[in-house]
Amino acid sequence: MNQKSHPAWRLLGLFSTRKRAVSLLITLVVAAAALDIAVPFVTQRLIDSLVASFQSSSPLEVRVLLIPALMILAATVSARGIRSLYNYFLFKTVTGIEDQVRYQAFENYLRLDAQFHHSASSGQLIGRIDSGCGAVFAVLFDILGQNLVPPLIIFGGVLASLLYKNPWIALAICLPLPVYLAAVRGLTVRIYELEQQGCERFEEVSKERYDVAGNVITVKKFSQERAEIRRQYALQCKARETQFRGERLWSLVENTQSLIATAGSVSVIFLAGWFVRSGRATVGEFVLYLTLSGMAYHPISQLSTILPRLRRNMARIERLFGVLDQRACVVDLPGARALPPLSHGIEFRNVWFRYGDGQRWVLRDVNLFVPAGATVALVGRSGSGKTTFINLLLRLFDPQHGSILIDGVDIREVTQESLRAQIAVVPQEVDLFSRTIAENIAYGRPGASREEIEEAARLALAHDFICRTEKAYDSLVGERGLKLSGGERQRIGIARAVLRNPRILILDEATSHLDSQSEHLIQQATDRAVRGRTSFLIAHRLSTILHCPNIVVFRRGGIEAIGTHSELLEISPTYRELYSYYSNSSGDGRAAREPEDEVDAEDLPPVVQPDTAGVHKP
Repeated sequence: MNQKSHPAWRLLGLFSTRKRAVSLLITLVVAAAALDIAVPFVTQRLIDSLVASFQSSSPLEVRVLLIPALMILAATVSARGIRSLYNYFLFKTVTGIEDQVRYQAFENYLRLDAQFHHSASSGQLIGRIDSGCGAVFAVLFDILGQNLVPPLIIFGGVLASLLYKNPWIALAICLPLPVYLAAVRGLTVRIYELEQQGCERFEEVSKERYDVAGNVITVKKFSQERAEIRRQYALQCKARETQFRGERLWSLVENTQSLIATAGSVSVIFLAGWFVRSGRATVGEFVLYLTLSGMAYHPISQLSTILPRLRRNMARIERLFGVLDQRACVVDLPGARALPPLSHGIEFRNVWFRYGDGQRWVLRDVNLFVPAGATVALVGRSGSGKTTFINLLLRLFDPQHGSILIDGVDIREVTQESLRAQIAVVPQEVDLFSRTIAENIAYGRPGASREEIEEAARLALAHDFICRTEKAYDSLVGERGLKLSGGERQRIGIARAVLRNPRILILDEATSHLDSQSEHLIQQATDRAVRGRTSFLIAHRLSTILHCPNIVVFRRGGIEAIGTHSELLEISPTYRELYSYYSNSSGDGRAAREPEDEVDAEDLPPVVQPDTAGVHKP
């Protein structure tokens, strides 16, 4: 790791945009340090004046005591006042930096593409951001507060003063320091490794807690409360053991610091006493040397206190910077333009895709043209590529080979925002935020009026049940919409899509959670919603798409056939198998789960399709 990329240097770099605040802080801390160092010198003169008066027969003048005493009082009060101002402005500056880093980390987290989130743990990443941002504040306040930088400035001032007044005393103070620094350096390398391990294990604990909290109802259904508690306890103990090993090493650092400080202080006492006995120093200077040596060793004592925290927090900060340094694979190209409204059609041209190197191809040489305004149903066994097809259209991922064109323009050449602005999705499991019903419906169109929200809800047959809730459209839906039934959440999702007024509408079995009484009505609403739009219906049960004019059958990542229901029964073995499966599963064609697709064969059957207009292979 080069120096500039080290977390400590990156932390210091955060002050580059706050030059005025840095200048003010430097001025305040130097002024406070100068006043602190001045006090022992005034005290020396006071003591020497007292000793001189005791040794002479002349009476002690009041001003000889009063003036130095007032100077000491003024310097002490001024230093404390300046230090209070320093701490206030430091707190404002450091909290601003913490907020900046937290914002940047969360912004980058949201900007990362689906490929990253597909392989990462959300709970672990959010925990890493929270702990890392807290560590940023703790480290900066520890370093720049009263624990490190101010004592080090005083240390430099003390050494400079002693080098001018008595270099031998300065040498006596400095001699033990190389031994201390060498010992600390050797131990802190291992301690840092342990802190990194500890961070990883505590993140694992946080990840598990997040996972359990999100599935607490499932835990209760299976009576696994005690098992989850035992699992959490075991993970916590494992993380704590790593932390304890680091603390044992830090005890050695603290003992070394105590020995060094004691040895240094004793050497100063003997050396200063020898100077006084030989007449080369006064009693006041003896006190001065002792006081300055105590001030010089104060930063060392502080190091033993804050270094464990610094190492622990720096490990967390380094992991936070790991989130900040992540870069999305799916990005807008330089000069990417906005996508004009869809008018001609959507084309998949020789598209190949897989999730990561070495994985099987999920889509294989897919070619498909969908004219604007057409409605297309996507069917196939589970794992055949239907959802991946939609994810590529949304540009949540980019294909490894081939291209996706909208009106002849590669979607990689337009901005992601403009592309997705033309698309609305109703997933099989609608995700809701812990906000009001109105806010959830208007999520894709935050500026929508209440009248527009209610009209969309009526179209989705959601208005009546919304009005029966406690606060109607202002009712909170609970975490992930837990206050609503599955069917109610689904209708909120349909209303959200309708309100967005998209050019392209995607429905992933949007009626899957509705009861049989509502399904027909919702199907009618869906039929109205797809009119005039280019629509894709992912069908997990064939009863919802039997009358669709364009049905695309996926098999092993490729397109096996395209046609109507009756045509596909004749030309597509996969479609016949699916229809037979669903027909035999229940009387109305519903099935709890669609059959799995084969993944071991590399060869694909040729595309079979009738000679019809509309959806076709280019």
